[in-house]
Amino acid sequence: MKKCIVAALLLLATSMLFAGGLRLGASLNAEFMDRPDVEAFQIAIDDPTNLIPGLYWEVAGKNLGFGMTYLLDVEKGDIAVDPFTGVFLDWITTADLRYHILGSDAFLDPFVEAGFGAAGRSDITNYEKAGAGTNDYTPTNLSLFGQVGGGLAVKLAVLQLGAKLDWRFWNGAMPGATQDPYPLKNFSVALFGGLAF
Repeated sequence: MKKCIVAALLLLATSMLFAGGLRLGASLNAEFMDRPDVEAFQIAIDDPTNLIPGLYWEVAGKNLGFGMTYLLDVEKGDIAVDPFTGVFLDWITTADLRYHILGSDAFLDPFVEAGFGAAGRSDITNYEKAGAGTNDYTPTNLSLFGQVGGGLAVKLAVLQLGAKLDWRFWNGAMPGATQDPYPLKNFSVALFGGLAF
């Protein structure tokens, strides 16, 4: 309980430091191993397995902002056909420091960002229901990573729409964990939209 209170106080203190504007909404990320071009982006849009939906928020002052993104994806296999394919929950979470070049309240809002994150995959298959043993529910992959990127947002009254590109320059195993690192792709392109106050 004490850890939750400390985390909430740290989040509140960070929010007060960057107080000014709040942004929150949804994003759709396309993941790429190599730097994406127009053809690769078209293939990703056509293949929904490369798309990961999520949510984001940011607290922004005049130029400096702090935000987080949460991406979740469920991958389903057919356990009746192959007992080693089940249901897996993939998640990617990032915390980013953003610099809004023209100011966070500008109609056109170009920004750069740098941050770190964690990614993982958990086996959430109900093996007992499928008659294939006991439930697992344990992480199969865990990793930490660093990223840099930039993008452009357009603010229309209380609405915000935008896109960004992030390069994940490092992805490694979680310290002290026995799981292999999550097979994170090197580049992520996100389309996002939501409310901006």
